[in-house]
Amino acid sequence: MRVGKLVNKAAMALMSNSCKIASPSLCSAMLHPTPNPRRSFMDDPRQLEAIFQKKQSLRSKIRKELKNMSPIQRAHEDNAIQNIVLEAPWFKSSQSLCAYVSSAALREVGTSKILAEVLCNESSEQEKQKTVYVPRVEDRFSNMKMLKISSLNDLVLSSMDILEPPPVDSDGKEREDVMQACEPVDLVVLPGLAFDRSGQRLGRNGGAARCTKHPAFTQGPGKGRTPRECDAGSLP
Repeated sequence: MRVGKLVNKAAMALMSNSCKIASPSLCSAMLHPTPNPRRSFMDDPRQLEAIFQKKQSLRSKIRKELKNMSPIQRAHEDNAIQNIVLEAPWFKSSQSLCAYVSSAALREVGTSKILAEVLCNESSEQEKQKTVYVPRVEDRFSNMKMLKISSLNDLVLSSMDILEPPPVDSDGKEREDVMQACEPVDLVVLPGLAFDRSGQRLGRNGGAARCTKHPAFTQGPGKGRTPRECDAGSLP
């Protein structure tokens, strides 16, 4: 069955790959983004336009496929993906993570089980409670902050119908921003519209993931994939 095969592929990829995020103090010299060596930003504008059009076409195709996916299949894949993450050694060993709060309207892979497991699970004496940061959109330009939460009750519905943390907690204290965290963040759970087999990500073209381009974020050698995988060669 196609779903089963993709889940197995995702399991192998996710269990063997992880991402690391450095603290701001470790990245003070990284003031400018490093160009992807696979691509040249000095290309002919016509080439850049062709890449843009290919991405837009692929986004339309993937959105249509997601829209046609049955609720049962989506729920099955969501559960399978979250179980893979929860059982991964790199997840179990992580002490802090940034994770998106999934939106059903956007047909994102669910994260509710992951967040519930982390926030509702009482840690043993040997296991330290994980620190969790989730996104809050700051303005119409999709600039975001990743703010610390300690409970699912910290999330409220925003004007865009997305669950987000208010800037202050129930005691009126300003929430901790991941960029001011004293310790490095171990893991980021990042959404994407599609991923190819090399781990390249296709976003939604909204810029909501741009906070991970901050110098405080560095990416490890591997990326995990989900069963909802783009099987169209390599992404443009």
